[in-house]
Amino acid sequence: MPRGNNKDYSAKMTENLKKALTEMLILSFLSKKDMTIYEILNILDKQSGGICRIQYPYGVIYRMSDRGYIEIAGKAVSDDRRRIHYRITDLGRDYLARIRDEYLAFSKGMNMILDYVESIGNTDQ
Repeated sequence: MPRGNNKDYSAKMTENLKKALTEMLILSFLSKKDMTIYEILNILDKQSGGICRIQYPYGVIYRMSDRGYIEIAGKAVSDDRRRIHYRITDLGRDYLARIRDEYLAFSKGMNMILDYVESIGNTDQ
């Protein structure tokens, strides 16, 4: 009998995948234009159908800033809120290229395995 709740495990897996991909996604947006975190989060949420909703992005932002991958491009005040625009650095572009290549290679390998498993059919018969 399986232990634990499969729904909880699935949610944890989704959360771990989001954590693993968050830097790549944020850097991808910033490679196109300077943006606020709010803008990025809204696009991620909308374009993923809510699957890629990131609750606490600032840890990732501070870590990427500390590593020199992003920097503040400017600050603005609107509606009594301070908006910080971030931009990707050259170091961030290099890092993005590496992690994107790794992601694509890993995804391709996983798809090849899953396609192979599908092709061998059901062995329980």
